[in-house]
This record gives sequence, structure tokens and C-alpha cells, in this order.
Amino acid sequence: MSRLFAVISVCFFAAAVAGCASSRQPGESATVVAASAPTRPVAETVNHPGPVAAPDDMVVTGPVTMEQQLDVVAQRSGVIASLDADVDMSVRGGQLLARLDDRELADDRSAADYNAKSLEADLKNWEAEVEVRKADLRRAEELRKDGINTQEALDHVKYDLTATEYEVERQREEMESAQAALRSLDMEMEKTRIVAPFDGEVSQRYVRKGQYLHIGDRLFQVTGNSPLEVRFTLPAREGAALRRGSLVTVSATPDFQVTVPAAITHLSPVVDPGSGTMEVTAVLSRKIPGLLPGMVATVRVPRRP
Repeated sequence: MSRLFAVISVCFFAAAVAGCASSRQPGESATVVAASAPTRPVAETVNHPGPVAAPDDMVVTGPVTMEQQLDVVAQRSGVIASLDADVDMSVRGGQLLARLDDRELADDRSAADYNAKSLEADLKNWEAEVEVRKADLRRAEELRKDGINTQEALDHVKYDLTATEYEVERQREEMESAQAALRSLDMEMEKTRIVAPFDGEVSQRYVRKGQYLHIGDRLFQVTGNSPLEVRFTLPAREGAALRRGSLVTVSATPDFQVTVPAAITHLSPVVDPGSGTMEVTAVLSRKIPGLLPGMVATVRVPRRP
């Protein structure tokens, strides 16, 4: 009986093992409990930039400048009496931007003008006196010829004429000196009038009314209507292949979304021995949005074959 029970137990265990084996996939390890669920591939986000440089092109950067861009500075010291221009104002060349207090200078100029006119009148008097002395000399020469006058009297008239001519020269030099002083004051008066150097637009104002200025202090920055320029450097070998008039492509951004052609106008005749580069200047054919003087532009230069 015990043997029969043992045989039945062995058969039951074998059947249980066979049932477990039939529930697994072929080749699957018995120790694996559950297979990992397959993952779905994630789509990559790709940015599509604008036109990029060709493999043979060279991309460099350089500052954007404008030929007609100037800081207007004070040429004499003084207090600002009036401001006649402000930022974003269009101006014409010679138009008044500001004026310094010139009252004291105007008084000095009036006195100098009076002195110059007075000396000019004195000169005319002395010139008339010369004509009188010449007439006296002719009469004395006739009297001497007739034996009525002495040689000493004739010499005296000659000396008077010579002295008068010297006096005319002295008076003329004094008058010219006074006129030069007057012109100098006129120039100083002009310096009190701050004017635009050329047609353009006031891009900066550095001062305010009532401010005291010293010589060289900045008042305004005026930007003209000239085209924009970009300055950049290239290796000497690449720069030497370019010519005046050669075209490059300029953009405000590195991806060249918006571009404008620029013609080369200046090629440095020398190469920097430290870096082995040369400076190049190109003028933009037109303005493009987002590119202003003082910014850094991206330049695409055709590479030398």
C-alpha cells in the first residue's frame, strides 16, 4: 500500500511540472516573471534654420558702422543758454542744435568792432595827410627851382612827407591787428552756436540746458544718411583673393534669415603680423531690419578656390 502511494505521488508531481512548462514560451527563461512592454519611439524636435553658409564659404563677424556718424563737441567753454534739438529730430547741415551764453563775448566783439573802425578812420586821415605833404613837396620844389626857397626848407618838407608815410604804415598795421582781433571774436561767437555738421538725425543728446561745458565735452551725436558699413578681418590668403567691388552677404543673425549684399570698398594694404589677418570694409546696399550702427553683423565671404 505504501508503495502504491509513493508511485501515485511521483505521477502527480510529474504532471504538475509538465503543466507549468507548457505555459511558458519556447526559449524563455524560467526565472523571468514578466517581459518588459515595448517602448514607443519619441519623435525628435528639429529646428529648421534659414539659409546657412555653403561649405566653401567663410563666416565671420564684424561691427556695423556708419561713415557719417559724429559726436558734436563744445569748441569753447560756457553755459548752455538754449537747446534747439533733441533725440530723433531730423536736422540739416548747419542747422542750430544749441547755443551757449554769448553776452560777454558779444560786448567784447562790439568794443573790438568800434576800435577797428576807429583805426580805419585814422588811417584814412593819415593817407589824406600824405597827399597834403606831397602837395607841399611839389610847391617847395618849385620855390627852390625859382630860388625863392632854401635847400633846408625843401629837405624839411621831404622829411615831413616821409614821416607821414611811416605813420600811415603804422596806422595800417594797427588797423589790420584790430581787424584780426575782430575776426577772432567772430570765430568765438560762431563757436557759441552748435550746429549740425551734415544732414541726418540726432541719435543722442548728452547735455541739458544750463549745463556748463568745457572744451571737448560732447553735446549731441548726429547720424547721417550715408549707407551702413561692416568692418571685419580675414586671413591674409582669403583677403588677398578679394577685390574692391566684390560682394559678400551680411545678416543681423548667425542663421542668415534676412540677408543683404554688401560691396567691398576697402582692403587693408597691410597684414597684421600678430594675427596674420587683414581688415576689410564693405558697404551694405540697403538697410535691413534689426541691424543698427554699433551692432555686430554676420558676414558670409566666398572662400578662395
